[in-house]
Amino acid sequence: MRRRMILHLVVFALAMWGQPGLAQEQQAYATGISSPKEALGVEPGERPLRYDEVVSYFRLLDRQSERAVLVENGHTFEGRTLVYLLVSSAENLKRREEIRRQLAALADPGATGQAEAEPIIRHSPAVAWMMYSIHGDELSGTDAAVWLAYRLVAGEDSLARALRRQLVVGIDPMENPDGRERFLAMMQQWQSSRPNPDVQSIQHTGVWPWGRGNHFLFDLNRDWFPLVNPESWARVKAVAYWHPQLVVDAHEMGSLDTYLFPPAREPLNPNITGALKNWVHKFSQAQARAFDQHGWSYYTREWLEDWYPGYGSNWPYYRGAIPILYEQAGTEGTVVLRPDGTRLTYRQAVEHQLVSSLSNLSTLAANRQAILRAYYRHYREAVRGVGSGKPAAYYLVPGENPSRLGELVKRLLHQGIRCYLAEAPVTVPDLHDVWHDGPVRKTLPAGTVIIPTNQPLRFLIQAILEFDPRMSTHFLKWERETLLKQHRTRLYEVSAWSLPLAYGVAAYWSGRPVRANMMLLQTWEEAEGQLYNQDAGYGYVLSWRDDRAEQALVRMFEAGIQVRATVEDFSVSGRSFSGGALLIRRNENKDPLASRLAEIARSTGVEILGVNTARTSAGPDLGGNRFRLLVAPRVAVLAGSAFSTTSFSALWYLLDQQLKLPYSIVHQDRLAQTDLRPYNVLILPAAWSPQSLTDVLDKSVLKKIKTWVQQGGTLIASGNSAAFLADTARHFSRVRLRRQVLDRLQEYAWARRLFEGALNRPVDSLAVWEASPAVTTPPANKEKPLGKSQLVQWDEHLRLFQPRGPILRADLNSEHWLALGMGKRIPVLLYTSFAYLAKEPVQVVARLSEGKTLRLSGLLWPEARTRWQNTAYATREALGSGQVILFADEPFFRAFFHGSGRLLINAILLGPGMGTSPPMPGLGAGSSAN
Repeated sequence: MRRRMILHLVVFALAMWGQPGLAQEQQAYATGISSPKEALGVEPGERPLRYDEVVSYFRLLDRQSERAVLVENGHTFEGRTLVYLLVSSAENLKRREEIRRQLAALADPGATGQAEAEPIIRHSPAVAWMMYSIHGDELSGTDAAVWLAYRLVAGEDSLARALRRQLVVGIDPMENPDGRERFLAMMQQWQSSRPNPDVQSIQHTGVWPWGRGNHFLFDLNRDWFPLVNPESWARVKAVAYWHPQLVVDAHEMGSLDTYLFPPAREPLNPNITGALKNWVHKFSQAQARAFDQHGWSYYTREWLEDWYPGYGSNWPYYRGAIPILYEQAGTEGTVVLRPDGTRLTYRQAVEHQLVSSLSNLSTLAANRQAILRAYYRHYREAVRGVGSGKPAAYYLVPGENPSRLGELVKRLLHQGIRCYLAEAPVTVPDLHDVWHDGPVRKTLPAGTVIIPTNQPLRFLIQAILEFDPRMSTHFLKWERETLLKQHRTRLYEVSAWSLPLAYGVAAYWSGRPVRANMMLLQTWEEAEGQLYNQDAGYGYVLSWRDDRAEQALVRMFEAGIQVRATVEDFSVSGRSFSGGALLIRRNENKDPLASRLAEIARSTGVEILGVNTARTSAGPDLGGNRFRLLVAPRVAVLAGSAFSTTSFSALWYLLDQQLKLPYSIVHQDRLAQTDLRPYNVLILPAAWSPQSLTDVLDKSVLKKIKTWVQQGGTLIASGNSAAFLADTARHFSRVRLRRQVLDRLQEYAWARRLFEGALNRPVDSLAVWEASPAVTTPPANKEKPLGKSQLVQWDEHLRLFQPRGPILRADLNSEHWLALGMGKRIPVLLYTSFAYLAKEPVQVVARLSEGKTLRLSGLLWPEARTRWQNTAYATREALGSGQVILFADEPFFRAFFHGSGRLLINAILLGPGMGTSPPMPGLGAGSSAN
């Protein structure tokens, strides 16, 4: 019977695919259900549909048919409603909540035994989740989603009826409405009377900021577990709620390409099960047959990897779903001329996406029972726990920054991960972290968050919390050979991402089952802020350790409150405060000071302590000059095509959403004409390359910026923008690019002697993953030192192995104001070919660790250990009355590396007061106080 059903579906699917065109006029459709042509006046693939058209059509299907239910699921930053359409038989949709609960039961085998699971497996529909166009300028998926919806809702042929009977299909037609609308408005602006097939024309390339990202220009297809954006929160909520067995993620790629779908090649995330890999292969084979029916070109593997769990085509693995990626050559909604002389139309692109969708749905329906059984087994395997030597539980310790831990836990809970709160101290004898070589015995405090791994989402827990996932030795050999022979990498993404490391929270794992007095967390309760001793005689003190203090300081700036800070620890009124604590003196502020501080405490969740005396029991007295007066930042951020959207998006989000700080965005083309005097902080996001800044920051503009800095400004630059300023050709900074001072390395006192090693060492996985000696300098002839050309050649060789997104250890100068509230060391992500050296008078605030302790997570070749160990990550140097702050890479990477992001926040909020000599009152902005 099952085999006949499979053949039945395949026959009808191939019959449909074998017919020309998208309209499928020969198919039977239900009367009373409008086609997109009838409702919108647009033929399939005629032009890209706008957001309002798609939503209005889905609402129409909801009204016209019992086979469709529209669900509103959230809102974008720009206020557009996120929707999805549930499609199935009327009977299935009437009992959709029952179906959902049954699938949830399969995903919880601790509560659902085999006897209870089997009837569900035999009788329940499977759920498919079809997601389209997460990148706003990848257009064809959304239009395919609309035609898929009509095909499934109105179709009266055997295939459509079988799919409705066997499946509940969720269609998310437009994952990024803000980006799509921005791009389509751009395409409308530049459209011509005749479609232009030249892919180099502006009708295809668009202009900055293009349409890929959302409102803040984030790449939403990297955000499935960081959950920075509201679109991601909505999408994760829907997938977690409906428990799909198939998740489709439809994209577009370069116009001159063809079509790609799984399977992926290495590296593969080790938390992907073999069963799911096998199912992906089966779906791929069926999809290939569908394309072969048309003679369409396609390929698999090549550049597609399954390593990073933040993709829409990877994250579902860890929930037991079969994820399928589509990558269709883009046409930007019109037509492109290909090198072979053929033309690819938008209609064809939409058809490819539709055929792929129907192929995958048919495969799911034909294998419904087997896939539901595999789904149940996936979760049953998860709850069995792990073997010896692997994490049985993770422990997250609140420390002095509980709000940051809370933000992390909220994201874990939103993904369905079971988290527990220790109600009493818990002693664990075998705790592992990234800072120590072996296990340690510790007693963790009450309030520690405990995440056992023997729970349904064990694979997801491992994928996003695991400190150090490892690539196969086979891939390492392949990657190394490619680097040496082709001077390119096969890595498509960063190689590390562990959430505890990114957040900079104290985290451990233990291989022992949890033994603790703990309670299951349903939500994370936000701490209530409070002002203690409101009528204090001298002033008020606020710790700088918790992230909530950042918004509190911004609110104080807005209220005109005079705030001071010190780099020193002190104790007052029975409380101890570490460096960075904020001080508000009553005699420097006007009333009603206390009521304003009380409101700020309540709204931001901070605790402010009123003190009656300036006398401290330890550390500097509160009335002395050790407490520097802070200056409210007046921020300008450069923007434009020269700068990485990844870097700019995180900066924009930080200022607007996290700090809620007033700011200005200055376009790169207006910089020469911009009056910089209204600003005291200027931020350069990471550039795509140093060369891309040559015209933006020409000699006259650099001179202008330098003068502004000398008059008291704070200039902040990261990544390739920092490399541009550190280049000796710019004569701007005393920080040096390592490649430019190879003959002067010994002048930098902190530069350690490079370890011994061979130029062409074989791949040794222990040398990559463990703390083995780094590669040495090239063997020198004692009688004849290496010449500069040989050093340059050696440095070029080392740069082939540049860090491509590992997480490394940075040691902090904890006494410097730039590192306040951060401790002595932090994890940082590094993806760059530039290494930085600095010596006095430049202050190195964060330095990458020595080779033995440098790598915390991800791929770092021994050659990279050699080149980047002991180099500068964050520097601060005085320039006149102002300062220049450089970061080797983006400290607030993708807006979820909160640990290193505090460096950037300190630079912005504390920099104008702690690091510059601002003009005396009355001298005016831009005037010198000297």
